[in-house]
Amino acid sequence: MNTLLALLVAYLIVSLGYALFSLRTTSSHIFRLTALLYLAASVGLALYLFNQLLSRPKPIDQEYFSQAREAVVLAVRPKDGEAIYLWLQLPDREAPAYYVMPWDGQAAGDLDIAQREAAQQDGLVLMNHPFKRSQRQGIKGDDKDKVFYATPPPRPPLKAGEMDGSGQAMQYRPPSVTPAR
Repeated sequence: MNTLLALLVAYLIVSLGYALFSLRTTSSHIFRLTALLYLAASVGLALYLFNQLLSRPKPIDQEYFSQAREAVVLAVRPKDGEAIYLWLQLPDREAPAYYVMPWDGQAAGDLDIAQREAAQQDGLVLMNHPFKRSQRQGIKGDDKDKVFYATPPPRPPLKAGEMDGSGQAMQYRPPSVTPAR
């Protein structure tokens, strides 16, 4: 959103510069009035289009700056034969983002399976390399690469005497009880 806001400000500055240049270089009052009306119309149109762009999903193939290896799929709405609408939480961003990807039957199938598995395991659905061009429609990736998958179930806590990852036996230590006064 910050880049979109910067583009809007740049457009407004260029429009203001055009209007001021027109006012300075012409002596006709009709041309000056036309320049001011153009400025008002262009500012109004820019603000309206900025508001419209914020409510639309961004095409997933137009994300150039994120190098995320995976993203959490918060919500999804597939439209058969048209597109898959995704609400993704990226690791490098604080707020989720709204994307649209072209329809791909294999990806839609993977998404459906991943949603069912995640619901059964109380896990999350992840999107593998969300902005990697080889996994989207047009340039197919490997068939073995799944775009969507469910996270594995969380590991249960270790029991007394079980080994942790370092090979050390875990010892049970009861919580310390402070004497009551």
